[in-house]
Amino acid sequence: MFTTAPEGSSYGGDLRWEAPLTGLTVGSSALVEDLNGTTPAGGIHGAPFFMSAQYAEFKKGRFDFAGEYRRVPSSATLTFGPESFPDPVDQRVWYVMGSYRLLKKYQLGSYYSHYVNKALDTKLPANYSKDWVVSGRHDFNAYSYAKIEGHFLHGTGLGYYTDNNPNGLKPNSNMLAAKIGFSF
Repeated sequence: MFTTAPEGSSYGGDLRWEAPLTGLTVGSSALVEDLNGTTPAGGIHGAPFFMSAQYAEFKKGRFDFAGEYRRVPSSATLTFGPESFPDPVDQRVWYVMGSYRLLKKYQLGSYYSHYVNKALDTKLPANYSKDWVVSGRHDFNAYSYAKIEGHFLHGTGLGYYTDNNPNGLKPNSNMLAAKIGFSF
């Protein structure tokens, strides 16, 4: 438990451009952040780091395509008593997706997301995640929808609950997810 709330600074910006090609938007975001906090046993110090992201979306008729690339290089140091432990991170994350609206209320889609921490051994499943997804969506009205997704996961880099997996994490797994959403 922290004796004082972690604090630091965070600032950034986002620039978007609606290209002359109807339906195309491209953009870039940037964030600079640092973090410091103390506990009775030690603390954390995160040196300022720069995160950048580039993205694009193209919509035409019933089709929607999008993609993004983000890089997060940071280096925090954890301290416990007199010991210091570096926590190197060089996250590289990207995705591509596409969807097609079959009817006004029904949409099919697919995406692939890729995460890797290049600061660590990228051959270990704990340092990467690759996820193929197929999905279907039903819009009840303009404000509510239901969605179902089938995930085919490789790697455990995005975290799983070890308490729920007492026999350890498997490097490959499949998942079915259902969601009901509302917007206002």
